[in-house]
Amino acid sequence: MEQTHDNANTRIWRACGYVRLSREDGSLDESSSIVGQKALIREYFRLHPDLLDCGIKADDGYSGSGFDRPAFLELMAEIRAGTIDCIVVKDLSRFGRNYLDAGEYLEKIFPLLGIRFIAIQDNYDSENSNPSFDRLIIPFKNLINEAYCRDSSIKIRSQLAVKRRRGEFTGAFAVYGYQKDPQQKNHLAADPFAADVVRDIFRWKLEGISNTAIAARLNTDGILPPMDYKTSQGIRFSTPFRKKDHSAWNASTVLRILKNPVYTGILEQGKYTTPSYKVKTRICKPREEWAVAKNAHEPIIDSKDFASVQKILAMDTRTSPGARAAEPLSGIVYCGECGAAMIRKTVPSGGKKYIYYVCAAHKNKKTCSSHSIRDTVLQKLIFSDLQNQILTIIGIRRLQRLAETAASQTAGNRKLQDRAQKKITEAERYQRLLDSLYESLQDGVIDAEEYGQMKKKYTAFRKQAQDRVEEIQMKLEQMDAANHANGWMQKIKEGGNLPAPDRAAVVTFIERILVYRGKRVEIIYSWKDEL
Repeated sequence: MEQTHDNANTRIWRACGYVRLSREDGSLDESSSIVGQKALIREYFRLHPDLLDCGIKADDGYSGSGFDRPAFLELMAEIRAGTIDCIVVKDLSRFGRNYLDAGEYLEKIFPLLGIRFIAIQDNYDSENSNPSFDRLIIPFKNLINEAYCRDSSIKIRSQLAVKRRRGEFTGAFAVYGYQKDPQQKNHLAADPFAADVVRDIFRWKLEGISNTAIAARLNTDGILPPMDYKTSQGIRFSTPFRKKDHSAWNASTVLRILKNPVYTGILEQGKYTTPSYKVKTRICKPREEWAVAKNAHEPIIDSKDFASVQKILAMDTRTSPGARAAEPLSGIVYCGECGAAMIRKTVPSGGKKYIYYVCAAHKNKKTCSSHSIRDTVLQKLIFSDLQNQILTIIGIRRLQRLAETAASQTAGNRKLQDRAQKKITEAERYQRLLDSLYESLQDGVIDAEEYGQMKKKYTAFRKQAQDRVEEIQMKLEQMDAANHANGWMQKIKEGGNLPAPDRAAVVTFIERILVYRGKRVEIIYSWKDEL
């Protein structure tokens, strides 16, 4: 219901200011900033007593090419609820740069809803407008604004394409394991803590651990998943996929990390595009059109280890029920006669169980011979030959140096200490939030119910962090760093022999194993030149 002054019968409009700024507008003068726009609108309210100041809504960081903006949608909701009947903007470009949509609002929707629209610097006021003049000038100004938006889009796309070809990082957020270099924002630098987690993930995969088991281990160790880790670092990161206060590691997250070549120093960008600045639907581009830059930043994972992991992911490496990891030779043994996979078959005999590798083609279709080989015999043969290859070609002294280097690089003790410190910092942050809650209650910022809910939540998060610190400290006390130095390489250094079959050694050195009739075995090594 409209309001009037008792003495002058002047209508009082319930006016709401609207301001907008996008990244393409970032280089404009100070008056076009969000602060500048608000100051101009408030001054306009002050000079026009017929406008009742009902606040200002702001869309900071949103393009004017569309109207699907949070603050604008809130404004429209209040208009439909009848609490607002006037909109004030700095100029028409702040309202929107889409010629057709802006015209639809100004010429049809707002008049239908009885909304007064004011664009201060364009001298436009729908309440005091000249229809014949506005019918020509306003569409023309909207057309100019749309042309600006189109030109900005073309320039931005062109600039991004040039940066990608130069190997510069153009993403909004660095991938987990990296951070934006403080000295050069378009360059990735390793994040010491997260990079160690990524190295652990690849190492565990080389050892044959499943993605689900890796995720469970990370959750048990209290390692924050990528989304929560970004938030803990003060990064303004949000996603529509989050359903809980804290997310968790899962097999899909682990798989995305294992398949991402960015950890070897390769940048793959420009994978997706949109048809135009108006249409935001993402389209996947052909691989040959991607911008790929090698050696773009410091690698976290050695390229050969990355290749080994991709080989593992392509294998059929199901983990046996109750087993911690895949079998050492899983997914790597094939029939030399027909090329089919050799599968494990359990044969009971004399109250015991024996395991054989048999040709899948013979077992399923009877299209190959019935040759087989005992798993222990094959493992002993494979590791004996692998040991001879390593010791003969590389030399035991070289292995000793490699083992010493690997031991120093693994630094399990240091990683646990880093993780403990992260949890201590996390617990302290929740304590500070708890300390500030009572002040917020006293100041009326939150009510008693909100105070109780937030106190309960922050207390639980603080306890989780403190419990994790205690667990890590117990591990540190029990840990003997020398006994945890890089698995099979360290054992070679100590005893001169490979230990029992080791998954990491197999997938690192061996491409595939072929088994022929008569138990003849051929080993095809991955590193043919080195071995």
